[in-house]
Amino acid sequence: MRTAIVARCFEGLETAGARQMAEAFGSIDGLFDAGAKAVTERFPGTERIAGRLFSPCSWAAASRDIDWALEHGLEITTLEDDSYPSRLKACPDAPLMLYSKGRCNFERSRFIAVVGTRACTQWGRRYCESVVEGLSRLGVKPVVVSGLALGIDTYAHSFALRYGLDTVAVMGTGFDTIYPHSNEQLAEQIARHGAIVSEFSPFTPSYPINFVRRNRIIAGLADCTLVVESKEKGGGLITAKFAMDYNRGVFAIPGRMDDNTFKGCNRIIEDNIASMATGPDSVIRAMGWDEDGGRLPLSYDGPASGDPLKAKILGWLRAHPESDMADIAAGVGAQLQQLALPLLEMELAGAIGLGASNKYFAK
Repeated sequence: MRTAIVARCFEGLETAGARQMAEAFGSIDGLFDAGAKAVTERFPGTERIAGRLFSPCSWAAASRDIDWALEHGLEITTLEDDSYPSRLKACPDAPLMLYSKGRCNFERSRFIAVVGTRACTQWGRRYCESVVEGLSRLGVKPVVVSGLALGIDTYAHSFALRYGLDTVAVMGTGFDTIYPHSNEQLAEQIARHGAIVSEFSPFTPSYPINFVRRNRIIAGLADCTLVVESKEKGGGLITAKFAMDYNRGVFAIPGRMDDNTFKGCNRIIEDNIASMATGPDSVIRAMGWDEDGGRLPLSYDGPASGDPLKAKILGWLRAHPESDMADIAAGVGAQLQQLALPLLEMELAGAIGLGASNKYFAK
């Protein structure tokens, strides 16, 4: 309990420095036992940190937070615990303490971070679903990690649940404030089929800087990070940079040069930060996850492939080139939501193309 309280007193301070200080005194408890004078002598210029660490007010606030977390069924893990996620522990700026809720085993063999823009398009949503659905067909299924934000993060968690994958949500707030509020129900589902994680005090509101700090944990928990859709600047790119710094795999789905919502993906591919991913099989092969013989999606052998809907789509486009999704839905007698994945699979397999004004044509 005391270790957690001491670790909590470091919240908001530079985590790599806090870890270095704790290691210098043998442990988090050893740092506290040494006292303020010993800390400042060993680390000159840390008077503010020492003052906070040994302040009765900080100790009282930390104790309150720990008590609240335990009363609400949260698990508290410090960097010195055997149960601390080993992938994250390997990162130099890993937080001294994590709050979590759920049932995820963080030592499972495969974790992938799936991130992207909040203001995603239908294409980003489709690509996200295609990747998650493809991963779900593997014999050894990976855990999907994301940030519970609107847009691609929400879709990554939702599609993981839909296709039977466990998922981990890393929050930029404390557990007393699920942000955004519209994802409260989703968070409950994630806790039952994975875990929710936060480094922040349970009462921490949604400060913008904390979402940047959260991104390093998303990258640190995963073997690789996939940026599905990102503008020229965005949290997904920050997560990708963290993943690169941690020597983890980084992938991005490319988009058209004139599409602003994919400019970030295109740039990190061009800058050799990320490898280009044209579908789930790109990630699976690069990570060596295909060795278990899992069946990969995105294969298309024409009408004889046994998929009646794809055969109808191809027949319609051969007779009616330059059709958008609404035209195709009306022509084949399907709902729009039924077409997203088949169209993407056919497009990536080279059976159809997507031209100007989002209109499809048969190749």
